[in-house]
Amino acid sequence: MDKQLLKEVIDCLPKGRTKFFYFKDRYAAMLLADFVGNGMSVGQVKQSAFAGLLQRPAVKQLVANSGNGVLTAEMLRGVWEFPQPFLLTLAGWGGKDRSWYQVSRPGYNLVLQMNFTASHDREYDKLTSDELLFGSFSHPVMQKGQRPLFRNTVAWSRIDLDFATGEALIEEVQSDWMRYVLSDVKWAKAQLKKCGQNQGALCKTCYRTKIVKYFDNAVAPYVSLWQEAMLSAAIEFIRNELGIKVIYYHSFETGRQVKKISWRQPPRSVYTDLPRKFCFQQTGEAPEFLVADKAFRKQYRKLKNPQWFRLAA
Repeated sequence: MDKQLLKEVIDCLPKGRTKFFYFKDRYAAMLLADFVGNGMSVGQVKQSAFAGLLQRPAVKQLVANSGNGVLTAEMLRGVWEFPQPFLLTLAGWGGKDRSWYQVSRPGYNLVLQMNFTASHDREYDKLTSDELLFGSFSHPVMQKGQRPLFRNTVAWSRIDLDFATGEALIEEVQSDWMRYVLSDVKWAKAQLKKCGQNQGALCKTCYRTKIVKYFDNAVAPYVSLWQEAMLSAAIEFIRNELGIKVIYYHSFETGRQVKKISWRQPPRSVYTDLPRKFCFQQTGEAPEFLVADKAFRKQYRKLKNPQWFRLAA
């Protein structure tokens, strides 16, 4: 999108503290609620692309207890477990260099940032005074001056969109924080085991012990949740705040080529397993708004058998 549209979108959306709560498999209840609307039989759902969601633990018991075999959005939105809280913020990303910014067409992306809460950041401050030990300010994370209330960013999703075609493209789902902290914890545990002093006075204050403690106290609950939570937040935001129902998602190979990623490839599972888990259907058709872009078409014609993921309303 162009810079002016990006600014207008950000200016029109809610400001301040937008909280988002997520528990394991909440995505299944969320997607089914959007699909069944005012009511649909379990049998009908089983004949749809969303059939697999009925087996997710978060909704399986609800299905078993639906006496008349009909599911409604109200019932599904009532599914609630003990959630992890996040703080959502918005930013922009992009510029003239498509390859550097890894955008599918010239212009800008809207960034939905999913940030930690204050309780996590207090634990992080005990570990280090570094502003961003597990990330990079050259990525679209929350900046100190971006909001009066700063939080460290767990993950982000970059989104391109077109209101005229009613389409959105999720360009990226990524977390520097999880990648770097998991790497450091793995190293720290190996070092502590090797030195055999993990209960000694010296190791109680060393970085290796401190990061393991920080991970156990503040990060471990997010490891299995962050991908689900980030994509769920992006879909909910696109549908409810932007009013766009048709959502595209990059496949690994096509996304890599379209965005000209020639170094440090993203995790393949994020562009294969994750969209399939959310019932995106594979398609050879690109978003209309991308095909309408001359620069995109010039590059896209060179690709063999391009593939995308699509989540329809």
